Amino acid sequence: MTINKPKKSFLKDQAYEKIKELIVNGDLAPGDFISEAFLSEQLEMSRTPVRSALQRLEHDGILRIHPKQGIYISDISVKQINEVYEIRIALETFALRKLSKTIEQNQLEVLHGILKTQFEHVKNEEFDLSLKYDLIFHLKIMEFIENDQMLEMYKSIRDKLKFFGNEVLKKNIDRLWQTYEEHISILEELEEGNTEEVVERMENHLQDGRRTLLDS
Repeated sequence: MTINKPKKSFLKDQAYEKIKELIVNGDLAPGDFISEAFLSEQLEMSRTPVRSALQRLEHDGILRIHPKQGIYISDISVKQINEVYEIRIALETFALRKLSKTIEQNQLEVLHGILKTQFEHVKNEEFDLSLKYDLIFHLKIMEFIENDQMLEMYKSIRDKLKFFGNEVLKKNIDRLWQTYEEHISILEELEEGNTEEVVERMENHLQDGRRTLLDS
């Protein structure tokens, strides 16, 4: 019987996703120095796919490789934060402006269901799951407008949104409850069809997240 070994290309892709996940989830924090050997041990992989994954992550701007010091997890720049939030504000306020006129009852029920689950996780101080349903709420709004190009653009910054979300909670744990309450307020205005009000509430909601991140 012949056992097929995993292809090298598959292993380096797997290493890339796993290292990125460690960074996005906050297990590897901005400013940390780590070694190739440490990552190989953590991922239970040889150094070859890990090295390839690290080179790809360096190209993405997520980390920097220093031959003598090790691998440095890049700090979040003010420019990067502002750019990502400008994209979010543009996409999500457009989505709500459109959705406020076309929202259907079953879509409202889906959003209420997401917030009900988010509430349970916030109440139980389950930070990772709270953040997960925070992101699901925003993503679902983008899905509902049925604009594939905008949705792809939004999905392209999803890893950064999760990373930023973790950083926001590190700086201000009160944002856990505040975010949930702001979501409720956004949904109430959406349900009433109050276009300008729901757009304003979403923009304020996102600006609050940006301010928390930029607060030194």
